[in-house]
Amino acid sequence: MKRYLVLGCTAALLAATPALAASSDNSVTKSNNPTVAAVDDSVDPALMKMHVDQLKGKDIYGAKGENMAEIEDVVRYNNKLYAVIDVDHTVDVSDKDVVLPLNKLHMKGDKVTLNMTEQQLQGLEKWQKGRYETVKGKGPLSELSH
Repeated sequence: MKRYLVLGCTAALLAATPALAASSDNSVTKSNNPTVAAVDDSVDPALMKMHVDQLKGKDIYGAKGENMAEIEDVVRYNNKLYAVIDVDHTVDVSDKDVVLPLNKLHMKGDKVTLNMTEQQLQGLEKWQKGRYETVKGKGPLSELSH
């Protein structure tokens, strides 16, 4: 009888383990992922043709054409590409860099655009050195994204 009870409890624990692991993984993922809208893989193809050096230093324009920020770098986290954005670039002293999924940026002509307000941009996760891998290489982002 004890044997069946122990086997039953063990089976119940094993059955519950994936659910417990998934719930604890979600909390870890949430704390490690940038606090922005959901990330998907649909990065603007025009951006994916660009090289990291072509994106660095580019200004980001808002929906109304206002200059909102500047791209400092391109980084990777969990095989997703992010831009490191300097949101106070008008001061020429970068003390407020944030990360933004690259799929939130779009090309309109030769300008990089973003459909967010400055307030939303200021509220993104602050850039943390060491959390993200710097994307290096000479080719287009499409070749460097994996």
